[in-house]
Amino acid sequence: MTAPLSTSPQDAPQRAPHRRRTTAAWAVAVGASLLLAACSSGSDAADTPGGTDETAGTAGAWSYTDARGETVSLDEVPDRIIATADTAPVLLEYGIRPVGIIGFSRLSEEALASFDFEGIEHISETDTDISLEKVLAADADLVLDIWSSYNGGNFGSIWGDDIERVESVVPMVGVNITDGAASTLADFQEVVLSLGGSETSPVYAQESAELAELSEKVKTLAATKTDVAVAYAIPLETSIDYAVPTWTPLGSTLVDLGVTFAELDSEDGFWASASWEEPGAYPADLILVPSTWADATQLETPTFTALPAVTSGQLAQVELRTGYSLTGITSQLEAFLAAYEPATHVTG
Repeated sequence: MTAPLSTSPQDAPQRAPHRRRTTAAWAVAVGASLLLAACSSGSDAADTPGGTDETAGTAGAWSYTDARGETVSLDEVPDRIIATADTAPVLLEYGIRPVGIIGFSRLSEEALASFDFEGIEHISETDTDISLEKVLAADADLVLDIWSSYNGGNFGSIWGDDIERVESVVPMVGVNITDGAASTLADFQEVVLSLGGSETSPVYAQESAELAELSEKVKTLAATKTDVAVAYAIPLETSIDYAVPTWTPLGSTLVDLGVTFAELDSEDGFWASASWEEPGAYPADLILVPSTWADATQLETPTFTALPAVTSGQLAQVELRTGYSLTGITSQLEAFLAAYEPATHVTG
């Protein structure tokens, strides 16, 4: 839960609305179901929330039913968008420049170098210090975040009371990330194209081609490594938590490409915990940890350093929670491929 905004809902300054907002239920279009298809044009009709109506992206009104099932309808296509760390890179890939960014990014500095952030207001450096004054100053038409069903349903960067406070001055929608990377990429494509984005933008075209090439390499390799089990771990102070791969952007992609992951006993469908006394409760031949946790002292625990994957040198820095930009997924897919290619079966 993030810290509350400095201004209460009752005292929040209001700006005169220049977009009309309503709510309604309606059928939407969803993108292709496979990863590579999600990187190209085209959509099929489906009766699920999370898409744009037939007028979106054209002159006139714009509507979007988000992952919560709530519809935002505006008199015009929004052109002043506040993004979050998870959505800003996607917008920029399609050639849309947000007017502000909320939160932080898990993209590496190298990946971020692909984007030009000059002139984009930092509404907050993290997801705990959102400034309502900066939200108002941005004079935005829309806030775009991600949304998942985790813990009963959450946005990616805007939490708790902050949701009501931000929505008191600007409409907000969340792109569904619950159903895996392929579906999420398709949902992002739908909404971003409706906002005026283009698949011909240089970054999107380059990253799309690179992702397709890397994906084919991983798919071919995975067919020869069915006995190599992969796990993604976060070394917490009291336990080591293993992520169910299908809820993470890159993990979902790897599963679709045929990569074998360690079997987990997860109660919530997102994480499975193991004690430091028995960190190998879920045997894996290749263990991935994000670079932000690579220096955790817990990784020096004798029971962990004795794991077959660690003694075999099959511990790599790869972030499966990459965000949903092709740049983020591609950069970490390269890191995964470098670790996966030489990996062998080492568990009992």
